[in-house]
Amino acid sequence: MTSRPTVSVFNHLNPAEVTTSVKMPEVMSVPIRLDIIRFVHDNMARNRKQPHGQYPMAGYEQSAVSWHAGRATARVPRVNGSGTRRASQGAFCNMCRKGRMFAPTKIYRKWQRVINVQQKRHALAAALAATAIPSLVMARGHKIMQLPEVPLVLDNLNIKKTKDMINILAKCGLKEELIRCKKAVKIRSGIAKQRRRYRRAKGPLIIHNSEENECIKAARNIPGLESLNVHAMNLLKIAPGGQLGRCIIWTQSAFKELNHVFKNEKEGYLFQENVISNPDISKIINSNEIQTTLKPKEKLVRTHFNQKKNPLENKKMMKFLNPYHEIRIKAEKQLEELRKEQRASKKKELRKLQKEGRKWMMEIKSSLKESMKVIPKEKEIEPEMKEEEAFEAASSESEEEVKEEEKVEEEKVEKKGRKKKEAKEAKDAKEAKEVKKEAKKEEKKEEKKGDKKKK
Repeated sequence: MTSRPTVSVFNHLNPAEVTTSVKMPEVMSVPIRLDIIRFVHDNMARNRKQPHGQYPMAGYEQSAVSWHAGRATARVPRVNGSGTRRASQGAFCNMCRKGRMFAPTKIYRKWQRVINVQQKRHALAAALAATAIPSLVMARGHKIMQLPEVPLVLDNLNIKKTKDMINILAKCGLKEELIRCKKAVKIRSGIAKQRRRYRRAKGPLIIHNSEENECIKAARNIPGLESLNVHAMNLLKIAPGGQLGRCIIWTQSAFKELNHVFKNEKEGYLFQENVISNPDISKIINSNEIQTTLKPKEKLVRTHFNQKKNPLENKKMMKFLNPYHEIRIKAEKQLEELRKEQRASKKKELRKLQKEGRKWMMEIKSSLKESMKVIPKEKEIEPEMKEEEAFEAASSESEEEVKEEEKVEEEKVEKKGRKKKEAKEAKDAKEAKEVKKEAKKEEKKEEKKGDKKKK
């Protein structure tokens, strides 16, 4: 949307000359609604489609019957007959070779779309408003750097020849635009290239009044250039492809007629208005008028913690809940240290006692050995002896028994050794006898051989 009050009208023979100025139509200040333009353009483009569909009997032009269950095959219909490759092949189904397609298009499908009249008018008004903004026109790809003004309004375009039309447009500053349209020829993608092989870039659009129909013939042979009557404007040409900002060349009479078209020809139609006159919302909020009526900002006071923390794992939380916790931990550590010291001291005392006990035992053993030497073996212990003497006598008897047992074991070991020696000697003797027998046998054989040779 533009906010200029007037637009200058240029002479078509000499574009540098401004003849008059025209009041800006109300349509050019309408809010631009891209969503409405895209929706209406999409539905209008669908209305140009011609109904088409597949051949109804496609995929059903052969006789085929299912073999049913019992042959370990799918229940797909199969071609009848034999002796050919086609026999017993699957048919009719969309997954079979030469079968029908899935969901074939029908002529009776919903091709056209009904569009609300009010919605159409809103889209057309928004598309016209976008053509008056140079940035949107340039963003669409048009080369308009040499144009004197956007929108461009010429006093008259009653021209019969194409040559004159090209010269006028070149003088107006659209020479680069016409060259771009001429070069921008591309081959259409897909199967549509069979119908229309090439597609051309969209160039400027001339909108004229019904009195200036002569310019239609002059413009129709220029690549990319199109013409429209102001009383029969079409959204498909003003916003091709649903994109805003087509470069439009207006005639003076057509530009003046715009208000009449939207107010008188389209009865009861009202232009859309902006909900907000100033789109800078931050400026509105920060203005003094609004800030004075607002309440002061309240400070947030936390009534509870966002996250519940475990005081047994989190030291800060435990300190917050129980300030005595640190003192208790220190006291426990001191107790542990004291206990360690007590355990170490006890261990030292035990080691000392163990050493003393070992010394006492060594002394007892030595005293026992001396008593063993003094007391004779055959002497019996008297009943009236003291406890210490009885203990010494018993210990000496136990030592004698141990010695006797050791002697018995030594004798057993000696006997085993003797037996082993005897067994070895017997084996050696047997082996010597066998060797002697074999030697005698060999001597006898040799003697017999010698006797045979002598004979």
